[in-house]
Amino acid sequence: MYKIGELSKLCRIPVKTLRFYDNEGLLPPDYVDDMTGYRYYSAVKLSDCYRIIALKELGFSLREIREMFMLPREKFSAFLKDKEEELCRLQRQTENRITILRNLNAELKERKFMFDIVIRRSDGIRLAYDRQLISSKTEEDQILKKMRDAIPGIAGRRTVLIDYETEYGSQNFDMGFGVEITGKLPKSCGFSEKELFFAEDTASLVCTRGEYEEASAFLQKYVLDHDYQIVGPVYKIMYEDETVEIKLPVVKLGDYDVSRNEDIDLPFENDEEVIGHWEMIDFLPCREMFHPLKQKSGAIEEMANGLYFLPGGERYWWLGWTKGAVLADCGYPPRKSRNPYTLETIQGETYLFLEFKGANYYRGGRPELWVFRKTDAKAYRRQDIMVVDQVPDLPAEDSSVLGEWKVCDFVQEVEDFDPGTPGTVLPYEALYWRNARFLEGGGMENSFRNREDGSFHTDGPEVWRWMNGYVICNPRSTASLYRIRKIGRAEYLFVQWKSGDYSYGGEKPYWYVFRREGSGQPNDKLIQ
Repeated sequence: MYKIGELSKLCRIPVKTLRFYDNEGLLPPDYVDDMTGYRYYSAVKLSDCYRIIALKELGFSLREIREMFMLPREKFSAFLKDKEEELCRLQRQTENRITILRNLNAELKERKFMFDIVIRRSDGIRLAYDRQLISSKTEEDQILKKMRDAIPGIAGRRTVLIDYETEYGSQNFDMGFGVEITGKLPKSCGFSEKELFFAEDTASLVCTRGEYEEASAFLQKYVLDHDYQIVGPVYKIMYEDETVEIKLPVVKLGDYDVSRNEDIDLPFENDEEVIGHWEMIDFLPCREMFHPLKQKSGAIEEMANGLYFLPGGERYWWLGWTKGAVLADCGYPPRKSRNPYTLETIQGETYLFLEFKGANYYRGGRPELWVFRKTDAKAYRRQDIMVVDQVPDLPAEDSSVLGEWKVCDFVQEVEDFDPGTPGTVLPYEALYWRNARFLEGGGMENSFRNREDGSFHTDGPEVWRWMNGYVICNPRSTASLYRIRKIGRAEYLFVQWKSGDYSYGGEKPYWYVFRREGSGQPNDKLIQ
């Protein structure tokens, strides 16, 4: 038995603290001398002391520690496991914050200027407003001066430029011009009245005119790096003393929320106005940024072949429709959405504005605006718009491909594959194709994983076959190249994946990557 002072020296806990633990019912002595009042502790209590120290360092309160000491071993273990998971989450958050701080510090070292960013709502401004396509940004000040001179007596102190561009070219800048007004705008001035509202979150910073270009680029990079979605144009508010306030409407993105999936098995309602082919012409954060004479974005590859509305709402690729909405089933994790569309006739052309619920929407963001222009009103069927490959006439005599292969990755190009860093395009659990078996004579047996419920099914030679250098899928009539590469001690098979993205979307096919069974060293991250 140890006196309290001896236990204090052994565990390096002050005597005063040990007495406090006793009073709290956390560490009672094994024996108290009735005559002297001295506390005596067994050697087992030393272990309890160390456990208390460890648990306090983990952030547990004395009340929680006392409760844990009363738990059975299995519940105590579960308690600690929960704490471990919480600390792991905090660790990841801390690591992310450290990364952000390091990146910010690196940026600050490279830049000449310091900018403070605030994300909040702010007051609006009443403007005399005009919108023009200009050939050079040197015209901006000239246009604003002419506007101010045209409304003497009611012109306020601020002027505003609204930048409707998303990707800058060298000419034809789509800009909004505004002069603050303090009274009623005369009808004869030739300008419209516009009320700027900043009722939603807006990322703002203040700089000088000479700092504007760098400040604007810094602001847009900041919001994207910090998981904000840009949902409007850039506003440049200029003051008389060369001060500039830059505002950018944003929405904070959160965790992926699969509960936003919608029922797309809707009864069909016809809309004759939309039947036919629509050419995609733009991809924008909001309707205001559209201009019929100026394409803003080059990010239209996903819909390179445009959009087809087939009679009767017939579905193709990941698309279907009913009046007022495009019905989509796409992405990973699986996204099902009803995407509203509206039609407008502008300068003799018919446009379709589709509010598409992309990945950001499922993180609490806004739908993206996809803009299409009608090219014809033909009643297409799926077979009319599907790409059908010419299947070569080749033998099935490649013995190097025979046997079983197990999926390990999915890449954009063969050269992108790195066995050490799989899953750069899709994580393993998202891969649809799982196993490929090449049989003598050109037959194949392939297994696939259902993305909805995780079940597996196998397609045999009636669906799949192979010939020298190609994998043939009979239902879709696709002829996909295959390539075999030896990397290290392992053999890998690369097969083009010609899904609807290829057959209907006109996209370049990605490649599935397989490893030969028994080839090289197993990799638990890849082979599951």
